[in-house]
Amino acid sequence: MKQTAKKTKRYGVTRDAIMNKYGGMCAYTGKPLDSKWQIDHVLPRSIKIQSHHGIEWHNDFRNMLPALAIVNHYKGYRDLEEFRELMLGFHTRLAKLPKKTKREETKRRIKYMNSIAEAFGITKDSPFNGKFYFEIVESL
Repeated sequence: MKQTAKKTKRYGVTRDAIMNKYGGMCAYTGKPLDSKWQIDHVLPRSIKIQSHHGIEWHNDFRNMLPALAIVNHYKGYRDLEEFRELMLGFHTRLAKLPKKTKREETKRRIKYMNSIAEAFGITKDSPFNGKFYFEIVESL
């Protein structure tokens, strides 16, 4: 059987529906999603709440955003405002990275941080502007 677009349902919603929320772009960076993209929960699943209808908010379509895997990994368990604060200081952490190292672990960390910086268009002299892609799109 030939498989076309991913139609796997997660939380009653297809991955395609989540992927296409922002035209196949990462909700945080605006970069095109790759094959390793992930579903991010704006309000992390680690925070336990229930809606007034008894339906868990975490699994609501409005709480799920398409994200590049590296962005979702870096965001981790943080809620939106914690992630925003983290990203607002990212350029200073980027500037503190060592220029040269012999330690493989440090080399991997530098590569990881540079990948995140590239996804967001951040440099040590050009900080995150405080707005995620989905917020810009939704404000238009």
